[in-house]
Amino acid sequence: MNSVSVGEHELEAGDDLVELRDSTDLLGDPGALRTRLAADGYLYLRGFHDPDLVRAARRDVLEHLAEEGVLDPEEPVEAGVVHPDYFGGEFDMSAASWTHYPNLEELAEGERVMEFFAEFLDAKPLALDRKLGRAKATGEFTGFHVDRIFVGRGTEQLYTVWRPIGDCPLEQGPLVVCPGSHRHDRLRETYGRMDVDRDVFEAPFSEDPHDVMATVGGPLATTDFAAGDALVFGPYLLHGSLSNRTDRFRISVDTRYQSVEEPVDGRWVGADPIGHYDWPSDDETPMADLRAEWGL
Repeated sequence: MNSVSVGEHELEAGDDLVELRDSTDLLGDPGALRTRLAADGYLYLRGFHDPDLVRAARRDVLEHLAEEGVLDPEEPVEAGVVHPDYFGGEFDMSAASWTHYPNLEELAEGERVMEFFAEFLDAKPLALDRKLGRAKATGEFTGFHVDRIFVGRGTEQLYTVWRPIGDCPLEQGPLVVCPGSHRHDRLRETYGRMDVDRDVFEAPFSEDPHDVMATVGGPLATTDFAAGDALVFGPYLLHGSLSNRTDRFRISVDTRYQSVEEPVDGRWVGADPIGHYDWPSDDETPMADLRAEWGL
């Protein structure tokens, strides 16, 4: 690993940033996978999806981005270069726009992933209807957060699968996780019990990786992802992303799965699920105030 960044904060490989632990060898052994996830908070699975399907999904997305005029017309579409006049930060591929991406639907609800969760959950799996697809432009990143604050009205046995749509080396801003943070009792009991719609607060716990490590523990972990790789994690794992330091869009999709027998967060299912609301920023309680109250 080389030097990377999360926003304005630099990270170096070594004590603060390590490679994700590879759990690919545990595929086919759901008990071992459950034990590993309980210990680390995540499962990194190399080649989980067919790389050819991922590449086909990438072509779907890039063709749509070209139609939307957000790619550089002077560069090949397949390069995914951000238009020099594009200042949107992130191109949202969620909700109804999924009709443009048939291969992404196969990744999200196809036989491969549904059979995995049938074994992992030992139950019939349900994929939540609202999927989250993102194309992050140059300089963009995601602050550290837990998914529970967005999808906390159903079962706690809810699992996210994050997958890059194409290769995603460190410089393009892949996901970065805080291993073991799902077992931090104070974090779970405070931040992890918040609800962005009910409580209306500044959602990221932090945008500073050094702050995260000082507060929750470290090191952080990530890797150079390849097309077909997937990262599985639960609702209490603190995670964010590195900054995209390239001139190309970083394209990714995350989807969530649970047993059909467990309670479901109604905001994320149905014909046109809303997900979570977009509250005006001036109505939000600052995270600094909440963390002071929590002692975090």
